Amino acid sequence: MKRVLYLFLLLSFYSFSQSPAGIWYFGDKAGISFNSGTTPVVLNDGQIDTNEGCATLCDENGGLLFYTDGVKIWNKNHAIMPNGTGLLGDPSSTQSAIIVPNPGNPNLFYVFTVDELGKTNGLNYSVIDLTLDGGLGDVTTKNVLLATPTLEKITVAKHDNGINFWVIAHRYGNNQFLSYQITPTGINPAVISSVGVSISSDTQRTLGYMKSSPDGKYVASVNSGVGSVMQLFNFNNLTGQLSLISTSPLNTDYIGGYGVEFSSNNKLLYVSNIDLDNFKSELFQYNIESLNDSTINASKTLIAQFDFDNFQEGIITALQLAPNQKIYIGRNNTSSLGVINNPNTVGIGCNVNLTAVNLGANICYYGLPSFITSYLDQSFTSSNYCTGNATQFNIPEIENIVSISWNFGDVSSSSNVSTLTNPTHVFTSAGVYEVNLTIITTTTSKTYTKNITILDSPTAFQPANFISCGTTDFSEFILSDKNSEVLGSQSASDYSVSYFLNYDDAFNNENPLATNYTNISNPQTVYARIQPINGDDCFDITNFNLIVNDNPQLLPDVEVFYCLNTFPSKISLSAGNSGAASNFDFLWSTGETSQSILVNTAGIYTVDVTDSFGCTSTRTITVTNSEIATLNYTIEGSIGNYNLVVNPLGSGNYVYSLDNESGTYQTSNVFYDLIPGEHIIYVKDSKGCGTVSDEFSVIGYPNFFTPNDDGINDYWKFTGRFLDIKQILIFDRFGKLIYHFNQNTAGWDGTYNGIKMPSSDYWFVAKQNNGEEIKGHFSLIR
Repeated sequence: MKRVLYLFLLLSFYSFSQSPAGIWYFGDKAGISFNSGTTPVVLNDGQIDTNEGCATLCDENGGLLFYTDGVKIWNKNHAIMPNGTGLLGDPSSTQSAIIVPNPGNPNLFYVFTVDELGKTNGLNYSVIDLTLDGGLGDVTTKNVLLATPTLEKITVAKHDNGINFWVIAHRYGNNQFLSYQITPTGINPAVISSVGVSISSDTQRTLGYMKSSPDGKYVASVNSGVGSVMQLFNFNNLTGQLSLISTSPLNTDYIGGYGVEFSSNNKLLYVSNIDLDNFKSELFQYNIESLNDSTINASKTLIAQFDFDNFQEGIITALQLAPNQKIYIGRNNTSSLGVINNPNTVGIGCNVNLTAVNLGANICYYGLPSFITSYLDQSFTSSNYCTGNATQFNIPEIENIVSISWNFGDVSSSSNVSTLTNPTHVFTSAGVYEVNLTIITTTTSKTYTKNITILDSPTAFQPANFISCGTTDFSEFILSDKNSEVLGSQSASDYSVSYFLNYDDAFNNENPLATNYTNISNPQTVYARIQPINGDDCFDITNFNLIVNDNPQLLPDVEVFYCLNTFPSKISLSAGNSGAASNFDFLWSTGETSQSILVNTAGIYTVDVTDSFGCTSTRTITVTNSEIATLNYTIEGSIGNYNLVVNPLGSGNYVYSLDNESGTYQTSNVFYDLIPGEHIIYVKDSKGCGTVSDEFSVIGYPNFFTPNDDGINDYWKFTGRFLDIKQILIFDRFGKLIYHFNQNTAGWDGTYNGIKMPSSDYWFVAKQNNGEEIKGHFSLIR
């Protein structure tokens, strides 16, 4: 095992820390994570499926807590929370839900929901307690009504006291904003601000986002439909009142303005406009720094446009600021997100890329998750969270700085404070440290506070080789099954494990393998990298092999037959494996552990054959009863037209042969038009249980005979043993009696008084002892 711990003494780039907005779930099972740096990582484990509004929340280290579409709530394990269905949001509500923590209890959270199109469900809240269900959370209160009807928009701003929150909604039917203060003791009554345009009559105007600025000083709202506008408001985060700054019309009737977002420096505003009439979607930038209506409207700049067909695929929809200070762009019914790379830059230099993030097989629709925007307030950033390494700190982008003061919260350190712009600090012990940054500018003073978690430098424990079984050299491995071995006693909530095909990729944290990995060689060496959840600046690497062993080679499954009425009394069943029995373990469905077993009962028998590597194959042997037949047959018909019908007794599957035991057997049990004379019927069990036979005789007479002294067919007589004939009379065609004899003689030789009779037809009468007669005719041929 190679252990790698290295120190960043100087960063030439910003590394953004995790935040409660570190993971997003949206659309059809789409997801991304910002917990590994500035570039989002695609997630495939989300269960959400919604057209528009949704919300996600993480802890301060970016660990997922839960997420919702405003109707269902999923816990961090992606299972529905108890009581977590039936919320009164809507999959087609622009901002169906937003999550707000209880300021007085870190385990309680409010989920606020808004209905679609001004419907009667309106604005509601539900409460989640994360101490329940083993720490996964439970919905303890659900669908408490605050106001109805409302628009499809809701946002949250931090209170001036830095503790409480403001939840801001808007009524449908007038121009009233409703600001609810969330305190440690509950939800205060709404503060009403009657300001801006009145939203009534046309439910289409309920669509569109509302956002507060990261610093909590402004609120922007867009309304769709006829008269679509963007409105910018001052927000007094002490009193909850809003006042109008600017109104900007948007140039379409349907859909109109939809997405809105502030830049992280609170100076620029971005608005998406969907023009279905002209099949185009647009992205505008406004410079709001002047806070002057005409100046703001004059600054409106088209920074991106996407033309589409009537299926609306790819249109620019939701806008959402991310922890990396970039703004991501929803693209309806696509597997990609756009991005504004430099949203603090005025004009097209903000650098829009409409295909920046490939979501793989997952789909984005209209909506992106809503967050408390103050989570994304441009604060200081940090990186490298391992003991003994220099943790790097960087100030936010702020102008006119007069002084900087850092306090790292490390009371055991003699260098616990700094006045440097971007200092480093070495934490020698693991723990949670409250870091404070105070920045004084020419106009204001602001203090930023963050808790950062310092972890012990990780150790990658070498796991055992990963052995799989198969029939080829290639097999699928679930690499995450090795996480616990790599982690050892280290917590999976603190450290992550990823896997790579070579050491360089592991060192550079590039090209990680999928959890379900199909090896490309046998054996295959895989490198495991362990690093803190909240950063990749310190890590350790180990390796192990993926090995595929062939399963034991067995004979095919088979059906065998047990003969009930023959010996032996039992039959032997074999596992049918190659190799010495000592190299394998056997387990039959009977519980026996030998290579072969003896049975005398029909049924399905299986045997598991396991080799020394633990690889197992199974053979199935079906035993079916069979037995030798007990003969039973009848002769049906009349002289010259006899049939043999065989109806054997027994449970076997029988075939039949007449007069030829080694010849061809037929499956039919009937033999037609039997030749007069002696016969033998053979009945054989087709499963090998044996053959039985019996002799029988069929009475009859030949239709002709040839008395030419060649020893063949020289006499005419009846054949067969079953008729009692005492006398046979032969007549010529004129009715003259020319011969008579009994059945025990050789028969008629074709003469009359020593004279050879000519070729012709002759008639006979055969008299039986019971008085009955048999009459017929035959031919003499010379």
